Amino acid sequence: MKFTHFALATVSCTALIACGGNKNAAPATDPTPAPAPTAAPEAEKKVSLDSAIDRYSYALGMDLGKAIANINVPLKLDVIIAAINDEVDSSRTILMSDSSAEAALQDLLLKMQQQKEADDKAAAKKALDEQAAFLAKNIVDSTVKVTTKGVQYKVIKEGTGITPKVSDKVQVHYIGALLDGTEFDNSVKRGEPLEFPVSAVIEGWQDLLQVMKEGMKVKAWIPSALAYGEAGVPPMIPANALLVFEVELLKVYAETPAVDTTAAPAAPAEAAKPEAAAEPAKAEAAPAAEAKEAPKAEPAKDAKKPAKGKKK
Repeated sequence: MKFTHFALATVSCTALIACGGNKNAAPATDPTPAPAPTAAPEAEKKVSLDSAIDRYSYALGMDLGKAIANINVPLKLDVIIAAINDEVDSSRTILMSDSSAEAALQDLLLKMQQQKEADDKAAAKKALDEQAAFLAKNIVDSTVKVTTKGVQYKVIKEGTGITPKVSDKVQVHYIGALLDGTEFDNSVKRGEPLEFPVSAVIEGWQDLLQVMKEGMKVKAWIPSALAYGEAGVPPMIPANALLVFEVELLKVYAETPAVDTTAAPAAPAEAAKPEAAAEPAKAEAAPAAEAKEAPKAEPAKDAKKPAKGKKK
């Protein structure tokens, strides 16, 4: 289904080019010369683009040219141009039926897919070999350190703050690039540091952050096995890509450690609370005792007075 859809799109694109491509087809009447790909584009460039018909005809030719350039199996331009002429000129004989053309296009797509897989496999192996060679050479530098999982890093600026844990959240500035220097992300240029849980990023980042301190800046080399592996992140990050980062740890939101540190002094605080509660209890008991003794003394004195009065 995937191949059929692409094939139909290619057929319709060719038909559109043919309908508007009289001017493009005319210069390419040389049927035989195989080495004439360079001569044909030069002839195309000399075509006048003054009229609207010239411009959209040339634009359609450009579109078809881009599609052909992306095909990774051998093609013959003179045969392609002959087919366009056959479709445009009703006096010419079309050499293939629609069903035969569809079958040929599906075969082309299958070969393209096979070639792409072979090319990708070769590129992935090459990338793996290159990163292994680089890391082996890079570690010889005495200023380069290695994390427990194999991330190589060099300290650019020391930090004095706390070190994050996997359960923490951090704020960082970073620049990400491939081994050849191709930059694929840059928070510094955006002017927006990124905040995220340590557990939410690739394994190499997690490992790196746990050897950094707040305020520290490093340059790090993360092996593909600790990054995006064979899958990569097309089209920015190819398969088995070694990633090169500059990372500055701006802030650590150590929410979990904060709870742990307050829990330790909480034991004496709780012990102090019973004592504080006991003191008010004693204070309440004292006045109660005094109140009981006072009423007993006063009625005793009153009882004596009336007794003396009766004797008189």
